[in-house]
Formats: sequence, C-alpha cells, structure tokens
Amino acid sequence: MDWWLLSVTGFLVTIGLMTLAHTQLGISFYDKQIAFVWAGLVFLIICWRVPYFVWTQKWVVPILYGINLGLLLAVMLKGHSALGAQRWLAIGPITLQPSELAKPVVIFTLAAWLGRRPIRSFFDCFKALALIVPPALLVFKQPDLGTSLTFGAIYLGMCFWSGATATDILVLLSPILSLIFNALNIQWWVLYLVILGVVLLFTWRPRDWSWLIRITMVLIVLAANAGLGEVRPHLWGMLKDYQQKRLTSFLNPYADPRGSGYHILQSLIAIGSGGVNGQGLGKGNQSQGAFIPERQTDFIFSVIGEELGFKISALIIAAYGIISLRALKIAYQAREEPVGSLIAIGLMSMFLFHVFLNIGMTMGIMPVAGVPLPFLSYGGTALLVDLSAIGILQSIRFLNPPPRQDVWR
Repeated sequence: MDWWLLSVTGFLVTIGLMTLAHTQLGISFYDKQIAFVWAGLVFLIICWRVPYFVWTQKWVVPILYGINLGLLLAVMLKGHSALGAQRWLAIGPITLQPSELAKPVVIFTLAAWLGRRPIRSFFDCFKALALIVPPALLVFKQPDLGTSLTFGAIYLGMCFWSGATATDILVLLSPILSLIFNALNIQWWVLYLVILGVVLLFTWRPRDWSWLIRITMVLIVLAANAGLGEVRPHLWGMLKDYQQKRLTSFLNPYADPRGSGYHILQSLIAIGSGGVNGQGLGKGNQSQGAFIPERQTDFIFSVIGEELGFKISALIIAAYGIISLRALKIAYQAREEPVGSLIAIGLMSMFLFHVFLNIGMTMGIMPVAGVPLPFLSYGGTALLVDLSAIGILQSIRFLNPPPRQDVWR
C-alpha cells in the first residue's frame, strides 16, 4: 500500500467536502458529493484488488473502447445540455458524463497498444495517435475543449514514456505552437519557424536518419507548420464564439471585464483577498456573494484561495505534486512490465494536466477551459474516475513492489 498516495488523496477529498459544505449553494451539493465519495471509495478498493492488467486484455480493450464511443455518440443524440454544452447522459436514475469515463479508457487503450508495440521510430507515434482521434473528436463536438486537450496530454506523456524522443514530442506539438505564434505576431511566427527548423535539423533522430532524410523531414514539418499558420483564420472560425473568448480572454481580461474576462477577474480578486491565512470557511466575500461563477466546479480553487488562504492552497498544490511523483515512482518500479508502467504515466499525465490547466485559469495564466480540479471539484463521474485512478495506481504498485533491502547498513 502506498500510504503517501492515500493520505494526500484523503486530504484533498476532505478539503473539497469542507469547501462545498460552506458555500451557499444549497446542501444538496454537499450531500451528493458525500455519496459520490463513498461510491468512489468502493471503486478505489475494487480497482486496487482487481489486477490492473485485466483492463488491457486483448478481449477487454475493444469492448471498453466500443462502449466508450457508443456513450459519446449517445451524448450527441440524447445528451443533456448545460451552459451551452451537451455532455451528460441519463441512464435510468444515473446521470453520467461519458467524456470523463473516456479518459481511463483512452489510457487503457494506449497502454495496451504501446505496451506491445513500443515506439521505435517517429512514425509509430501516428499509429498510437489514431486511437485517440475518434473519442477526442466526439468530445470536442459536445463541445468540451478541455477534455479534448487532456487526451492530447495523456497521449504525449505515454508516447514519451514508450520511446518517443523529446524532439518527436516537439514535432507533435509544433502545429499547436505554430497556431499560437501566428495568432500573436507574424514576426514571432517566422522566427519560431526558423528556430524550429534549426533545432530539428541537429537534434531530430541523428542516429536513425541520414542528413538527406533528416533535411527532407524537417522541410515537411516546416511546410505543414507554415500551412497551418496560413489557414489559422479558417480553423479559428470553426470554434464557437464562447470558446474563442475563453481561449483569448486570459491575455487581457480587462478588455471585457463584464463579459469574457469576468470569470478570471473575479477569481483573481478572490485569491488575492485571501491573503496568507484566508478569510475563513464560509466568510469569503467573493465566494459567498456569488461573484465567482461555477465556484463548486471549475473555480473551486478560487474559493479555497479566498477562504483558506495561501497556506492551504500551497499544501493543495504540494499534494498534487506528491500524487504525480508517486505515480512516476510506481511507473518506474513497473518498468519491467510496460503495460502497468504506461498506465501509471497516463494517469499521472491526466492529473498533471488537469491541475495545471484548472489552477492556471483561476490565476489568469491559462485560458478558461472546463476541466475539474481532481478530488476537489463537485461532480460524481469525475470523482469516481479520480478515485478509481488511485486504486489502479495501488494495484500497479501491489503487483510490482519495490525491491526489499534485506541487509541493513
């Protein structure tokens, strides 16, 4: 048993419950979250006791993947809408968010594939990429941009652990970087293309490719990046209006303080007014006055910053750091069993991306994207997935224990 992992998870869940209990949102949120916690503990124990490799068996992965796509398609046809997004599906008395369930399914699918077919060349990355494109597109259509990006973070982390080089990851990320630099400044974009070409020319698989092949591949990548930059306005038009504002408002929230910048500005006011020790649970002016939107889900960290202050906020960030480090250690211990090691890295990538994006948007350094803060945000499906992930990490550690030191020195 990894007690560090369990301890910090319990700490985060407790903070989340305390925060929900003292927000003026009605007792139903707290009561429902308590029920989700108990159900999540059951899922944690089940995932801990069931060997992790069961989820990646050859006959299990296609079934899970097919069910996952079926649920995502069902959301598009009969899903429930809220805040402009159609993400929830009612199955009898149970309401699920299939996009949350898709995350572990994608991790299992990639682990099963990469565990048996590790990345030996750059082109192997595209074979794995084909596995996440269908669920990512279906989630993007809901629309749920944050979860779509989470799939990308999981994919990059698992590819790197499976054998992709740092330069391979740079090439895979280069189209996104090209779009960003092209949108900010054309001169920066041209400089980015020049630097990218030089870096790739001297570092991209020098032992595998001759100079001629490397030059050809670099030119192809630069041409693709240049082409994306040219069609950026058309791609930008494919996003919904509120998605465009969410992606750009963090750059200057004061440009539209009562519109697209409202969320970030109210969050910054709340976190800043909390100071070192906070104003006390249930005593925050911003949170209790309902100035912070979605304060039980996306912006719960703003409530914590205002009411519990910097000390508890720093402990929360440290707790997420411990979870990530323990997951990395578990992945390293299981390196002789690639599937388990890859699952651990996939879960670590999921947690890290969620934390970075969610806390970053509350502090105005990342765009506003609808991703929950693990263990803290209100939501049944997300909490069940997060607690199940801890159980899976415990299972990987249990079946791949650290070596014992028989002789004390």
